Amino acid sequence: MPKMRDKLRGVKESAGGFNDIEPGAYKLVITGVDVVPSKEYVRIYWDVADGTHKGAYAQSQYPPSDVMSWKESAAGMLKMKLHRLSQCNPRTLHALMGPDGEFEGLQEFEDDNWNAFTGKFFAAVVRRRLYTAGPNSKTPGADRTAIEIARWLTPDEYKSGDWPESLLADRDQREKVAQQPSVAQVPDTFAPSEVYDEDVPF
Repeated sequence: MPKMRDKLRGVKESAGGFNDIEPGAYKLVITGVDVVPSKEYVRIYWDVADGTHKGAYAQSQYPPSDVMSWKESAAGMLKMKLHRLSQCNPRTLHALMGPDGEFEGLQEFEDDNWNAFTGKFFAAVVRRRLYTAGPNSKTPGADRTAIEIARWLTPDEYKSGDWPESLLADRDQREKVAQQPSVAQVPDTFAPSEVYDEDVPF
């Protein structure tokens, strides 16, 4: 076990408080993935990639996340998210294009290599979700607030701000039973600048 003075040298102090980012459009980075094959989806954990809120969730026990499902009923959403990832990471994620020029996917997805998405950027509008804590919570029935993705954006939409302001409205799910999000600790050693160094189009 390392000496405590060595373990804490260079560590930034934290008072323990935490606040979610404000609703708006952000450049985000995928910090981790959790694949659930039995339910045909992968949960991607994300953080703010740049600006004054960069790394806002680096110390969060419950980092925000989004789901990418390969169920038939979610095929359209999956295609959109894979397309946005290819648009936002043109040098490292190579889109598969068919003979008719139709976007068909990403090689990383075809190879079932979800870890390849860690460190990749995307743009999105985020909003607040209001919900009621479920029975397994420490405070069942209590009103809670979380941050979630309202819409993934193209690089052009992000740069121009060409998206409906209605996306910023809170999504109110209070008085419904809400499941507690699964715990996912963001690796202490993760740093977007170390994983990813290419120019992105936004």
